Amino acid sequence: MSDRTPRRATSGKVVAEGSADQSSKARFLLAADEQFIRYGYDRCTIRAIAAQAGTSLASLSRNWTSKRHLFEEVFQRHFDPIHKAQHENFDRIEQLGKPGVRDIVQAFFESAISRSGSEGEARRSHMVYCCALTDPSEEARSITRPLVTPVRGRLIALLRRAMPDIDEERFFLMMTIVLGTYLYPQAHGGRLAAIMDFDISKMDWSRASDTLADLVSGGLER
Repeated sequence: MSDRTPRRATSGKVVAEGSADQSSKARFLLAADEQFIRYGYDRCTIRAIAAQAGTSLASLSRNWTSKRHLFEEVFQRHFDPIHKAQHENFDRIEQLGKPGVRDIVQAFFESAISRSGSEGEARRSHMVYCCALTDPSEEARSITRPLVTPVRGRLIALLRRAMPDIDEERFFLMMTIVLGTYLYPQAHGGRLAAIMDFDISKMDWSRASDTLADLVSGGLER
């Protein structure tokens, strides 16, 4: 016998309680993504997320103990696939020998900017990722810091090995260029696109990752 108690939906169909809970959780997470992208961590409220998701506040208590607990899951579910792809790309280029600056930057950019998956899902995921890393909230930073440290440390180590003769100040500035180029187009690119009257929704992000890698690595190598 199933331990799931069926309940009757408004349509008259019998729906398993567990299935309904999972659907409610998925809607809550999607709404949290969109509210966070729009308003940032501090202005993103549980009440607004629940209203957008069409669920009750009870959905929070069934799945998460607090707003922080919710966003630990929100961030991790987007960060983990991106970081996994970045580590796999880094593994690949290291196996080919001593990677150059262009190889490293492309491996870092391509994993997220032209990430596979449905277009809407991939874009939303990278938006959450980039907005989380640029969010001014200290609580948001305390959630993202341990998630991003391993892959960020590996990127720094790879670039340092590829450019051993650069002094520390220039290397620091070089890293701000790499990371800024990585984060800005998604977190804030819409503002610049509006000023330039450019339709960013038509951007070919796979091609964009190549272009950004060319521009950044070309400048760094010079």
